[in-house]
Amino acid sequence: MEKLFAITSMGKTLKSFLDLRFGKSMFIVIFNPADNQYSVIENPFRDEENSGLQLIELLKKMKITSIITGEVGPRVKDKLEEEKIQLILLREDKIRIEKIMNRINP
Repeated sequence: MEKLFAITSMGKTLKSFLDLRFGKSMFIVIFNPADNQYSVIENPFRDEENSGLQLIELLKKMKITSIITGEVGPRVKDKLEEEKIQLILLREDKIRIEKIMNRINP
């Protein structure tokens, strides 16, 4: 099965930093390491209640297999386990999206 990553981002470019918040992140970078392609979407749920749970539903429809972010709440963590979506937590502050992508696909 092809891996497809969702990376929370503070901006729209690869020079942007990882957004440590999952549900409240500004943008999501969708990265396919198989063809080294990516796209950036705005998080439509960031200002809503249960934003993380709603975001999971959107990412599930997009066939995301792994999520890279800084932190998630317990309900989001449980939902990701239930949906069998891999969660990768990065505790690094000020890491750029391009560096994360290079780690995935060196």
